[in-house]
Amino acid sequence: MKKQAARLSAVTTESNMVLAATYTDGRVVRVSLSDLASRLQAFAALENPNEFATAKVTDFGWTLEWDCGASLDSDRLIELALEQAGMAENVFFRRWQDTHNLSLTDAASAIGLTRRTVSQYRTGARPVPRIVGLACKGWEVEHSHPA
Repeated sequence: MKKQAARLSAVTTESNMVLAATYTDGRVVRVSLSDLASRLQAFAALENPNEFATAKVTDFGWTLEWDCGASLDSDRLIELALEQAGMAENVFFRRWQDTHNLSLTDAASAIGLTRRTVSQYRTGARPVPRIVGLACKGWEVEHSHPA
């Protein structure tokens, strides 16, 4: 049976526009949204602590929403956490896999890794080595030109 992707199960807000999001697999990510609120008008209302505190899990765990109408996809929240942890290569890896609609098994086969390793790269449990990022780019080049 295929394991379902982790969704949001709970969220708590902290001071300084930081939130802690708990996923159905037990993982907890802490993310600062201050940069997002200062750069994007859609999130500007979150600079008000009372509005920021209205964060709630919606859409069966796929979305985080605020009363002002701002929302974040659960996957984007993970990407923000990875970016803030200095794991930009993991974000690149996730986007490569998603762009090409590759399952964990297909991604592993494409670049010669185990399914478990791909899962660890995707979730940020392990940093993605530069060589893996290069392998993904090489795979893209191979598959962009018909044989």
